[in-house]
Amino acid sequence: MGVIEVSLKRRYNLQDEAFLRQVVFPEEDRHLFTTTPWHGGFRWFRSPIVIPIEHWQRVEVEAPEVVRPAV
Repeated sequence: MGVIEVSLKRRYNLQDEAFLRQVVFPEEDRHLFTTTPWHGGFRWFRSPIVIPIEHWQRVEVEAPEVVRPAV
């Protein structure tokens, strides 16, 4: 069985994320301050075991050229 390797990079740098955490309510408390549904953008969770997938993006890697044998 083969192994698939996926490279990820942060969508926000650490300084931007620190600033956004100061001005955006954590997702657990959001319902206390607004009834507006989340429509994308930055969000964060106080729990250290929850990592929003939108904070990460795949690194684009070119696929190797496939050589097909002549028939």
